[in-house]
Order: sequence, then structure tokens, then C-alpha cells
Amino acid sequence: MTKYAIVKKHVDEMDYYSLLLNGAPDDEFDSESWEISGKISSDQTKEEIAGIIADVFNRTFSDKNALECFMDCAKKIYADLHC
Repeated sequence: MTKYAIVKKHVDEMDYYSLLLNGAPDDEFDSESWEISGKISSDQTKEEIAGIIADVFNRTFSDKNALECFMDCAKKIYADLHC
């Protein structure tokens, strides 16, 4: 699985603001997934990955969530990058 596919899978599962659950198109988080996958690498920590996810989503949605809000997603991405 490509890095983008891994990120997209887990970002879609995270379903920020339940947008997909409420009828948003399947490509709702594609741009965020591309940006995140372009910024992460397998040598980064879970915390660093969570920070990147937080930066992308906070900027996109004008939020101020701490990286801890994205740790579950980051842990899953990290695990899949290290399979």
C-alpha cells in the first residue's frame, strides 16, 4: 500500500467533523491526505505525525486542536508505515 493510501485510509476513518458520515463525497479529505502523506516519513515518531495531521487540519478548518486529538489516527498511520 502506498503512503498516500495508508494516510487516506486512516484520515477517512477519522472522519473529521463526521463529514463523510453525513454525506460528504468520498474525496472530501483527499487534499489533506495528499498534503499529510507528502510531509510524513517512516522515520518520524507518532507524535510528529500527529503534529503534521494537526497542522493540516487546523489550517484547513481554522481550528486549534492539540496534536493529541490526532494521536489515534497518527498511531494507525505509524503502524501501517512500519509493517
